[in-house]
Amino acid sequence: MGRRNNSQRTRAPQADAPTPPVTKSGNNSLFSFVTPTEFVELPSGGSYYPEGHPLAGVDTIEIRHMTAKEEDILTSETLLRKGLAIDRLLQSVILDENIQVDSLLIGDKNALLVACRITGFGSMYETNVSCPTCSETNEQEFDLEALTHVTPGEMPEGVRLNDENNFVMTLPTTSIEAEVRLLTGHDERTLAEATEKKKKLKLPDTRSTDLLKIVIVSLNDQTDRGDIDKFISLMPLRDVKYLRKVYEKIKPDVDVSYDFECEHCDHVGKVVMPLTAQFFWPNT
Repeated sequence: MGRRNNSQRTRAPQADAPTPPVTKSGNNSLFSFVTPTEFVELPSGGSYYPEGHPLAGVDTIEIRHMTAKEEDILTSETLLRKGLAIDRLLQSVILDENIQVDSLLIGDKNALLVACRITGFGSMYETNVSCPTCSETNEQEFDLEALTHVTPGEMPEGVRLNDENNFVMTLPTTSIEAEVRLLTGHDERTLAEATEKKKKLKLPDTRSTDLLKIVIVSLNDQTDRGDIDKFISLMPLRDVKYLRKVYEKIKPDVDVSYDFECEHCDHVGKVVMPLTAQFFWPNT
């Protein structure tokens, strides 16, 4: 996992180094330590951010280790109910105040989440995994330090990056040229809120089309949202599947897939590591 401990700032003095005098005036000595920090490598490498963004061309973010303040955020019933606890946690530990969590690409945000979890609760994550074949529960332990980043390599055939850091591709059935952007933290929350609202109103789940409406910027250079949304509702499934497949290849992220072998049946295969309550609330 791409994390660099700020060891030079936290390293204890060598044995032959002179011992600094202890300050006895007031309680200043309580706060003389340096807060440990981590440099977290971004899956995006600073690419795909617009010009002027604080992370444009920057491949790391410095965060400080979680403290009791962040634990209060994670246990705040109000923040949990509103779905804001994780975002508030990340905003609290990011040292650069110019970086807003809402503007982070999803893959970079996920990298920060993993790094925060490691600094607060350690790298070992225990949770239950359901077998996709027999549905039986398997106890599983993951080493978060072993997770790797998925960084886009060579662009898929027929896909190009334009000057706005968006991806342009030709849909196979309609031959329409679609311009697509990567999801941000703000987009992720918007999708979650829309899904929750429809669930409460007992409306049909439309996450697939909701996602397309967010990531598609233009079609044949046309940007009218009404026309784009109408096209998406009529979009051939082959085009939908192609766009999703390309998106999965081009998005930078943390690879949370792993080799799974069920204890109850003979199923062996790749499974995605589930992010359950134990991830940030390991004692629950």
